[in-house]
Amino acid sequence: MNSTPSSSECLDVADLLVDYAEHSLPPEQTARMAAHLANCPRCQERVAQLQELGGKFEAAEPVSPPLALRVNFMAALEREKAALVKPESVGDEAKVIRLEPATSEQSGMWWLRIAASLLLLATGVLLGNLWRPMGADVAGITTTETTADPRFRALKVNPAAPSLSASDRIQLVNEMAGGTEGSADPTVQALINTLNFDPNTNVRLAAGQALYRLRDDPRVGEAFVQSLTIQTDPNVQIMLIELLVALRERRAVPELERLSQRRDALPIVRQQAESGLGQLIQI
Repeated sequence: MNSTPSSSECLDVADLLVDYAEHSLPPEQTARMAAHLANCPRCQERVAQLQELGGKFEAAEPVSPPLALRVNFMAALEREKAALVKPESVGDEAKVIRLEPATSEQSGMWWLRIAASLLLLATGVLLGNLWRPMGADVAGITTTETTADPRFRALKVNPAAPSLSASDRIQLVNEMAGGTEGSADPTVQALINTLNFDPNTNVRLAAGQALYRLRDDPRVGEAFVQSLTIQTDPNVQIMLIELLVALRERRAVPELERLSQRRDALPIVRQQAESGLGQLIQI
């Protein structure tokens, strides 16, 4: 009778557990995992947990989280990215951060790596619904109050080099569109300028969503089409495609055709452009 595999044998197959639970391994690795699992109650339990969790993800009803959640997530992500490219220093010497756990720690860390992967997956599932156009559920300020607000002038004067912080600009663009569903001069033009020229991706995303709440203004649809020609951030590109489809803006068809064929665009952006193109052509 075969004995229970050692911890080192479990470590050897740890990175395959998620793919095995999802039935996405090639035949050779599937056979290897099946042979291991036949005599390993520990890994059998972990596979069962992964399959149960995957089933819950599939059964979960889609939700539409508030824009603030995505903005906060993107801001945190940008901070983490900045921290990674700026090594900590002690005196004149850079502090080297060891990314791999020590050998003695590996037996306890591999499961945490799987859990971290699942957390990222769950985050992706949650954020994947954020591109649905949002209603006017933000308490706003009137057009008169907006133009009198010194923050509005700071936002309007030079959106490419703003004097306000990114968080203040996000709050302001939401307030600017939160008080009305119709046309709002000069709010619309200020938001268009912010969408096109603000240096912060999260602010541009907020400006796009704010403009959608003012979609009755005839400038909004054309602004989205024009902005798509100059945006390079994939998050903003995808948002604009979604909003143009929601507006049934057929003027976007030529640009979506070009974007779907641009080799310098990310595959997910090209796919989104192709999907949006198909939807608009059918209208």
